[in-house]
Amino acid sequence: QLVQAQRKKMAVWRDLTRLRHRDLLRTALLNAFEQDQLESRILQSSKFQPFLGQWVDSLSTGSAKSAGLACREVDPQAVPKQVQEAAKSSKDPEVRWLARRLLSGERMLRGPAHFPSTLLMKGPSYPFQPWEFTYLKTRTGCIRGTELTKKITLPEPKEVPAKDPRPKDLWADSCMDNEDFIDLQKLQDDQWMSPRCLSSPYFSSRGLRQVGSDWLLLA
Repeated sequence: QLVQAQRKKMAVWRDLTRLRHRDLLRTALLNAFEQDQLESRILQSSKFQPFLGQWVDSLSTGSAKSAGLACREVDPQAVPKQVQEAAKSSKDPEVRWLARRLLSGERMLRGPAHFPSTLLMKGPSYPFQPWEFTYLKTRTGCIRGTELTKKITLPEPKEVPAKDPRPKDLWADSCMDNEDFIDLQKLQDDQWMSPRCLSSPYFSSRGLRQVGSDWLLLA
């Protein structure tokens, strides 16, 4: 029972790590598109989650830390072969379309919105001067504006420091405690060979007995 509990715990931990890497991959892909684009909506939908899981599995070839880094720095255009084949065989046309969009490498970014020239015109505003109020009463209902309207010039925006586009891995980059440095595989092996585990009914029923500091398998 103790061994089964440890195996279940390790399986749950692997699932949590895989889900965390899937979120990192999805955030990295979302950074390649604008928030209101159709690509972003499909990436966040439930129908694309299985393909993100396959993508994560192809990147998880090394340790958990290297897999998380690979998900953060993924190239949206480098779609794995198995993900391409699965997307092509999908019945959902949006999934097939998104796979082609990722492979094309064209992000179709529109850039910052154009500032409307109408808002560059400054007219009388509250609190009005007495002569302005008297003049504006004569222009009530007029949609052409007044002679008091004049064009203004906006100051040049200051340069904003560039931000790191990679999503932050809170599990890997946050503060750590002593338990974060524990080797779970070694811990599992140590608990498997611990006296408490070896003296359990599972092993005693199979003829395993302790003689001094050694463990013997009795015939």
